[in-house]
Amino acid sequence: MTGALTGSDDSTAASRAPGRRTAGGWLWQALLLVALSLLLSYLLYGLSGGREVADDAPNLIGLARDPFVLWGDYGAAGFSDTWGSFPPLLPLFFGLLVWPWLALFGPFWGIRLGVLSWSIVTLGAFHLTIGRIDGVTAERRRLLMWVFVLLPSLLGAIAFIPQEEIYVALFALALYAAARMGKWRVVYALLLLTMLAGKYFLLVLVFPLAVYSPRPWRNLLLWGGTAAALLGLYIGYHRLYFGLSPILGHMIDPGSSLSVWALFWNLGLRLPPVAVKYLSVVFVVIASFFFARSSRRSGAPLAFAFAGVLYSTLLLLSITFSAYVLWAVPFALICAGMTGDSRYRAWIVLLAVLWGVAEWGANFFRGVKLALETERAAGKTALAMAAERALGAGFPFGLLHVALVALVVVFGIGMVLLIRRSHRFV
Repeated sequence: MTGALTGSDDSTAASRAPGRRTAGGWLWQALLLVALSLLLSYLLYGLSGGREVADDAPNLIGLARDPFVLWGDYGAAGFSDTWGSFPPLLPLFFGLLVWPWLALFGPFWGIRLGVLSWSIVTLGAFHLTIGRIDGVTAERRRLLMWVFVLLPSLLGAIAFIPQEEIYVALFALALYAAARMGKWRVVYALLLLTMLAGKYFLLVLVFPLAVYSPRPWRNLLLWGGTAAALLGLYIGYHRLYFGLSPILGHMIDPGSSLSVWALFWNLGLRLPPVAVKYLSVVFVVIASFFFARSSRRSGAPLAFAFAGVLYSTLLLLSITFSAYVLWAVPFALICAGMTGDSRYRAWIVLLAVLWGVAEWGANFFRGVKLALETERAAGKTALAMAAERALGAGFPFGLLHVALVALVVVFGIGMVLLIRRSHRFV
């Protein structure tokens, strides 16, 4: 099972050596990422008149500028329970590469340059990770690095609606690297750090990590129990001292997300939002456990379990949004690199790209529809009016939003099936 866990390949040493010799360079990919991100940001700057169009940006900027705000009365500081439900160490860690740019260039460019900085760091981490997997040829590594920087999901999360998700992806990569090396105590510590500084949703990775560890049930109970206890203490502390409900108070309109629940909601099949929230969590836990266990039993490498669990989570979580897929994409590309069947490899790459096109298209058309129907921020209104001028009055923005959400679901299901089957060719 060591080979399955590490993704090693018993091919000849000659086939592995070139990959090690070429594992050093990713400068050109980083430069392309910088160029494309700045170009797209500049185009948006021009279309919006230099005004922000991303609802999340002011809150992320506020967190970066006040790194300990989530330890106290975040409500008094102007943050809703949704933003108060972010991991308490995220403002400190995420802000390390954001607030210096804010100080130099102001809000619009500062948040984008900060997210771009984290993207370059994650690109380097992805390069190091895939460069250490035997059986992935040097040619595949180079190709996947180029694919990574051209992903619409990544470029959109930098230039259009700056997100922290590429920063969160670093934690998933770190957990994977520690598990591949068999550093299970490090995995335990990283899981807790991920919960405190990354994203609570990444705790679903406890299932593949525990299942692939030497002591599955013991580690599942220990790691999951510790995380649950810490979350309970964090919630209780805020409830007792400030009357706030972080995590529990996080409530999003299911119709605005990108998952099967959003599709149902927009087609008129609506349950109460609170019920949707908790049902989705239950389904995510069940799906993650069974996918991880079946992956281990079938001999799939750990990367395939990571990718399948994360994509399943994105499909079933009621609050999946644009760029969340960046947690999963590195592992989908690792799976593409490891599989020896070129057809599976091509389809995985294609679906990773198409997911990004569909998710940002859905986000855009929904945003335009809302901006044309209701009073919105000046930047959003300017962008919506530009879209209406280009596409014409009466363009079915709402219908296209729903159609693209449906495509996200289709692409996600296709990706899970591909990941489930392609490990046979490793």
